[in-house]
Amino acid sequence: MSVEIKNLFKSFSAPVLKGVSLQIASGSIHGLVGENGAGKSTLINILAGFLPRDKGELFVDGEPYNPRSVKNSLAAGFSLAAQELSLIEHLSIAENIHLKNLPGKYGVLSRKKIARCADDLLKLVGLMDVTADVKVAKLSLAQKQLVELAKALATASKILILDEPTAALTGPQADYLHKIIRDLAAEGMSVLYVSHRLQDVLNVCDSVSVLRSGEIQFTKKSSELTTQILIEAMSGQTHVEYKNDQSRKLDEVRLMVSNLTTRDLPNAINFSCHRGEILGIAGLAGAGRSELLAAIYGLVPHLSGSVMLLKGEKKILITSAKSAVENGLGLVAEDRKTQGIFADKSIAMNVTVAGLSLIANSWGKLNNKTENKCAEDLIEFLQVKCKGPQQAINRLSGGNQQKLIIGRWMHCGAQILLLDEPTRGIDAGSKQAIHNHLRNLRDNGASIIAVSSEIEELTSLCDRILVLSERKHVATFSCESWSHDAILKASFSEHTSFRSA
Repeated sequence: MSVEIKNLFKSFSAPVLKGVSLQIASGSIHGLVGENGAGKSTLINILAGFLPRDKGELFVDGEPYNPRSVKNSLAAGFSLAAQELSLIEHLSIAENIHLKNLPGKYGVLSRKKIARCADDLLKLVGLMDVTADVKVAKLSLAQKQLVELAKALATASKILILDEPTAALTGPQADYLHKIIRDLAAEGMSVLYVSHRLQDVLNVCDSVSVLRSGEIQFTKKSSELTTQILIEAMSGQTHVEYKNDQSRKLDEVRLMVSNLTTRDLPNAINFSCHRGEILGIAGLAGAGRSELLAAIYGLVPHLSGSVMLLKGEKKILITSAKSAVENGLGLVAEDRKTQGIFADKSIAMNVTVAGLSLIANSWGKLNNKTENKCAEDLIEFLQVKCKGPQQAINRLSGGNQQKLIIGRWMHCGAQILLLDEPTRGIDAGSKQAIHNHLRNLRDNGASIIAVSSEIEELTSLCDRILVLSERKHVATFSCESWSHDAILKASFSEHTSFRSA
């Protein structure tokens, strides 16, 4: 089915879409890119029936399309796999997949059919390490993202909208997902592919449209484009990509992990992080990257070994999140929505919550003026686009939210930052800004440990890269010795295909 959008307008307090026009050919994969706040989510929500349009026309196979609800959208053949996951945590994978279309007869659910259909969809999206009866709450973010895709494919859709489908996936997982998408397009499905991973867009899409400030800048064949062309069209500025190709001299050790094991990390892990260093952690999904950060931060009990903070001659054992915070460790979790922000609270509250003692008077009462001033200073320093410190943080773009979560630990004066996917799901401009802030923190003496599913992000940002495979520490690279292939091979090293090679 083909989709045509003509002269689409949408405003809230200000214009968001300003005469957007584009076409998605039947059986094609059409990419849509733009910075956070460009209007992508608004356009998606109009197509999916969540929002009404102010003005403009929509057509499906040449026939007028006027969605007034999600039900209308589904009936017209649209299906959305959203970046902000629409899963219900206490239900099983199977129940989540079939929420929109529960199989049954005479109002009685067929649980066997639900399980059988869910198993087939899990195989289709490459999620074969869990069973359909597992509760969604027990899944990793990458697994949840694949369940969201399976849920979108459970309906008889002809037009699939994918919003950041690979944001939480590793390279091999993204490659597998792209094969699925190509196969679906070859069978006649039309796909609108929205992503900040620009190389993914170029690899999988037939054509790409760039949206900036609510207006389409151009639509071109992906073969005619490069990531640099896309970045410049998205931002209206020329960006120079930072490449880290020179080793820095390592300062004194600040954090030492010795023979550390937990329930989720059965193999002893040893490494150190130095003052003024960004240490990357690479590995496939399930390799233990997030589990390692949780262990360092004291969120899970240590079965053996230790996490030691070194301050000159003083050695401080980190055994709990409380001791971590008290000694200058900050954690930015992978899932910004559920583990990072207090969604309906103000920016001011979100950036000061980890350091309330810094904005309280001598009696322990919070000083609202001080709180606002701290938030205003961080907003200015981090160049956050917002209406002011009292705006609810969930009203901001993902990139601005992420800047503020990092700003939370800057407010506390944290000297060791643990970052889990620090730029997941944000645009190229915000990503570059966050990288620059992290480099500035490093150059001012902070120690940073960063997990990323993107090898390119780690090689551009980090001074050294530690690789986990099957929850083992298998390699550590410096910039003189690393390459994309070497890091990927190390990531696979504990898997059968490489062990037998």
